[in-house]
Amino acid sequence: MRRDFGPYPVWLRCWHWSNALLFVTLIITGFSMHFSAVGPPPVGFRTDVLIHNTAGILLTLFYGLFLYGNLRFGNARYYLITADDITPGLVRQARYYLWGIFLGSPHPYPHNPHSEERKFNPLQKMFYLAVMFLLFPILIVTGWALLFPDRLPNEISGAPGISLWALAHTYTGFFIFLFMIIHVYLGTTGATPDELFRFMWSGVGPEPTSTLRTPDLGDRAGSQVQVTSQKEHA
Repeated sequence: MRRDFGPYPVWLRCWHWSNALLFVTLIITGFSMHFSAVGPPPVGFRTDVLIHNTAGILLTLFYGLFLYGNLRFGNARYYLITADDITPGLVRQARYYLWGIFLGSPHPYPHNPHSEERKFNPLQKMFYLAVMFLLFPILIVTGWALLFPDRLPNEISGAPGISLWALAHTYTGFFIFLFMIIHVYLGTTGATPDELFRFMWSGVGPEPTSTLRTPDLGDRAGSQVQVTSQKEHA
């Protein structure tokens, strides 16, 4: 039996794939701008700059949609950190990602695509908070600043002002790029390599099957913990 699930509404899935497409465009043109020769359109550095700037402006608009959707539709609650997320949550999840996943161990925070209570495991919350509410704002602000280089200060603490903005923009983009690589890899860890991608595209996932796992760190002594057979959404 399959059905639509609340944590992944249409607006969020549209934002997710649009954001991914725009960021891949920014990565490709960003790398190309460092190595391409200056030449007239439709090839060369100027074209890279045009595509890069257009994608950056659209990314800003979609980020505004993301913030509005989180506030308007309650998606922000999935990012709230609890005491259990810190301890034992981070240790349990890190241990699973480091070796448990390769040994076939049960997921400490199995993903239920129909649950309105939890969408992310503790490590996901930490990384998504850092990426979406720290790195993305830095990327957007520095990107817009570089659109108007004549308005930037000539010098900051003895260093060329535009160089510091450019470095901040480049390194932030690089860290988000690393996050995307990990994100895509973990997206292949469902029951099948494409399962998590398919339900993030369609908004439809399989019903979870309840099982019991051996109590883990942080569980009460003698307790059995109900889990599902589906792996955590990456």
